Amino acid sequence: MKLAIYSRLIFSFGIAFSISSYADEYSGITTLIIRSGSNWTGSVLPSYLTSSPEIAVMRYVIPPQTALPVHKHPAINAAYVVDSEITVVQEGGIQRNFKKGDVIIELVDQWHYGMNQGSKPVELVVFYATTKDLPLAIRKSAS
Repeated sequence: MKLAIYSRLIFSFGIAFSISSYADEYSGITTLIIRSGSNWTGSVLPSYLTSSPEIAVMRYVIPPQTALPVHKHPAINAAYVVDSEITVVQEGGIQRNFKKGDVIIELVDQWHYGMNQGSKPVELVVFYATTKDLPLAIRKSAS
């Protein structure tokens, strides 16, 4: 019995060592771009959704000199700036520029918009951690 327990422990430690060695072995191939519990303004992200998760991935191309409508996201999402530069503005005036290669951890349930003030299209790939039937974005209605 003790032999079986020791064998399992040694096997478990071997797996743990193998996984950490694997990451070290490929350290020149992989790069962590961003990992954060905060959005782009520095505010803490809300607790994760409680129903079954669904991942959605969208590609956006925003023409030059174009502003998106004011909107909010009901779920956590992050955008990778593939090309050009975008300015994201939170309702109330906080804004930040993001350039090619940056990641934008979006605001959740807060009104904001993005705008391309440049001369070439902005390309974004956005990853949404959502649930079935939850909209990816909600437009603010004109009041």
